Amino acid sequence: MARMSAGAWARWCGRVEEAWNRHVRYRELYRQLDAARDGLRARTAWVDELTDEEVEEMLCRLTACIDAVQDAGSEAPERPESTS
Repeated sequence: MARMSAGAWARWCGRVEEAWNRHVRYRELYRQLDAARDGLRARTAWVDELTDEEVEEMLCRLTACIDAVQDAGSEAPERPESTS
C-alpha cells in the first residue's frame, strides 16, 4: 500500500472538508427551497379549484387592469429630475 506524504494528506483532508461544507450548505439551501415551494403551494391551492370559466374571467379582468395601469402611466406628467 502506498504511503501518503504529510502535505498530500493535508491537501486531501482540505478537499474532503470543502466537499462536506459544500454538501451541508447545499442541503440547507435545498431545505429552504422545499419550504418555499410548500408555502407557495399552500398559498395558491385555491387556484386549482377554479373552473375554466372562472380562470377565463380572472384573466380578462387582469388584462383590463394591466391595460388601465399602463394607460395611467403613459398619461402621467413627466417628473422633473431631482436636483441633489
